[in-house]
Amino acid sequence: LSVDVMPETYPEEEIHLRDYLRVILKRRRMVAAVFIILVATVTINSFMAEPIFRATAQILIEAENPKVVDIQEVLGVNASGRDYYQTQYETLKSKTLALKVIKALHLKKSPEFTSSKKGFSLRAILGSILGWVKKVTSSAGESEESNFNPDKEYNQLIAAYLGRLKVEPIRNSRLVNVSFEGKDPKLITQIDNAHAQFYIESNLERKFSASKKAVHWLNQRIKEIRKNLEESETALQNYREKEGLASIDFEERQGIILQALDDLNTALIKAKTERMEKENLFKELKRFSKDPEMIESLPSVVSNSLIQSLKAQYITLTGEYYKLSKKYGPKHPKMISLASEIKAIKKKISWEVENIAQSIETEYRIARAKEKSILKAMEDQKKEALELNQKQIKYNVLKRELDVNRSLYESLLKRVKETGLTEDLKATNIMVVDPARIPDKPVKPRKALNILLAIIVGLTLGIGLAFFFEYLDNTVKTPEEVERHLKAPLLGVVGRFKPDSADSTSKETIACSNPRSNIAEAFRTIRTNLLFSSPDIEKKGLLITSVLPQEGKTVLAANLAISFAQMGKKVLLVDSDLRRPRVHNLFNLKRSFGLSDLLVGKESSIKNTQISGLKIITSGTLPPNPAELLASQKMRDFIEKAKDSFNTIIFDSPPLLSVTDAAELAPLSDGVVLIVKAGSTPIPVIQRGIQQVSEVGARVLGCVLNNVDFEKEHYYYSHYQYYCQYYYEGKKEKGS
Repeated sequence: LSVDVMPETYPEEEIHLRDYLRVILKRRRMVAAVFIILVATVTINSFMAEPIFRATAQILIEAENPKVVDIQEVLGVNASGRDYYQTQYETLKSKTLALKVIKALHLKKSPEFTSSKKGFSLRAILGSILGWVKKVTSSAGESEESNFNPDKEYNQLIAAYLGRLKVEPIRNSRLVNVSFEGKDPKLITQIDNAHAQFYIESNLERKFSASKKAVHWLNQRIKEIRKNLEESETALQNYREKEGLASIDFEERQGIILQALDDLNTALIKAKTERMEKENLFKELKRFSKDPEMIESLPSVVSNSLIQSLKAQYITLTGEYYKLSKKYGPKHPKMISLASEIKAIKKKISWEVENIAQSIETEYRIARAKEKSILKAMEDQKKEALELNQKQIKYNVLKRELDVNRSLYESLLKRVKETGLTEDLKATNIMVVDPARIPDKPVKPRKALNILLAIIVGLTLGIGLAFFFEYLDNTVKTPEEVERHLKAPLLGVVGRFKPDSADSTSKETIACSNPRSNIAEAFRTIRTNLLFSSPDIEKKGLLITSVLPQEGKTVLAANLAISFAQMGKKVLLVDSDLRRPRVHNLFNLKRSFGLSDLLVGKESSIKNTQISGLKIITSGTLPPNPAELLASQKMRDFIEKAKDSFNTIIFDSPPLLSVTDAAELAPLSDGVVLIVKAGSTPIPVIQRGIQQVSEVGARVLGCVLNNVDFEKEHYYYSHYQYYCQYYYEGKKEKGS
């Protein structure tokens, strides 16, 4: 049976109310000390403190200024958001306002601020500590404080003044309570009323200052705008004269130009059509220029009346000539006359056709020239329209600049007149509703409240510190923690006892010297638990060890051996601590001729004791190599022989984590008993020790919680003490 320690996988158990009560009772001295010190300090300070009075003035902060005139002021009040009122509250707590009151009332020489009470004062101590911390950690803030007022002697006075001033807005209203605390009721009343009055005056001054600055700024701007206005008027007039726009209407002119463009466009279409017709006719004429007969077939030639008349004559004469040719020959006078007439008519026809051809060409050229002239006129109109647009754009720019300057000038002129009217108007949205009155009773110290708070804080702080130190304490203190964190059986609990200086060894072997004591009974309980734990496993060889030195393993081994011997068993106690042995001192024996001598082959002996059935083999001569001796074959042979002669063998070994001796002995024993010193050994260290035992293949039979302070753990171990009282019929003996 081995124990595998994996603390990170252990489930957390539910914490009960009794666990909290146990922590409080365990550290009750610390809780009581903190409680008493805090309550006593606050009580003494409350009764020794001088009475402090408070004077309160009530101020109304309206959302808007009174409407005396229907003109908006330069510094208007915008109370639409919370930031306005928050700004007013911070203004009431400003250093500038405090300095005005201090200088006006000569508070620098007032005993209220210059006198200092000597003696104990918790407030003064805390104030000094906080001041020192602030000075060390906030150098930047200190530089700003010093830059606020060049006269550094007022800095401390202002801080003291603001420390007594309190500004409290009344919920769901526009009222503010301004309070001031001090020892002199009359003086603090005067200060509080002065503070409220100076606040109202500073608000008015801020508005008047803003008005004056606004008037000055407006006058400067009016001069600039007037100059700009004059320049704009001059520039516009010069442009009109330059472009001849003194009385022009741009819209009318644009309409005329557009109408002319429409007319020209219509004429252009007509001229273009006519030109195309003439051009086609001219092209046909040129194409037929080499064939006169084809020219005569042109529609313009055919439709000519003169040509038609000439052709008719030509046809008539040709007919006559044909008739006469039948009678007369070609040289007949009549024939010659007709031929001459026919020839003359043909010339006339050719001449007339030529005239018509020339007229066609002339008409074509005239149509083309007309089209070009119309196109040119349209381009001129377009150009004129574009130029007019450019002039209008520039004119509008100059006109707008003039209008803006004129409007701005008129607005500024009106505003400067309004500001002049409101400059002398002493109206404000702030007023004192209820001035401060001399208080008749102090507000501090509130003794009952201070003591009650001290009681509450003292208990809370004491209990908090108790749980804080308990949280930091990672040691094993109770049997539940042994089973919860170590996952090992608890064999028993041994209380704290100190040996008497006269006979320390007799006191340490308490199972023999005082068998009716609580401590002796605890050792017998451990013995019983060992016997009844795992009854099917033989437990002749028991290794008693701990994880760290000074945990009481030697005392446990000796008293456990005595308890087994008192049962009538044959017991051998082996002092296997070959580095710092103590068993021989507990039983007043000589250390020589012991275990180390046996293992190196020298003379050794098992020593008898005054207790029947208990024998001891001491450590012997301290060897240079104890771990090698304990791991040797001779040690194994010795243990086997001892098991044949004794019922129980108990080994007292060194600590597990200090040296390897215990790890070498653990596999040779039938079980390991681990001693845990209550409230001393950290839990991770114990877990590491149990893991080391498991790694070498040994069994951990259980743990013994040693050196338990029953008085400190009274709440948890009260049942143990009651058990002992009942068992010994009221004859309880102290274990010291």
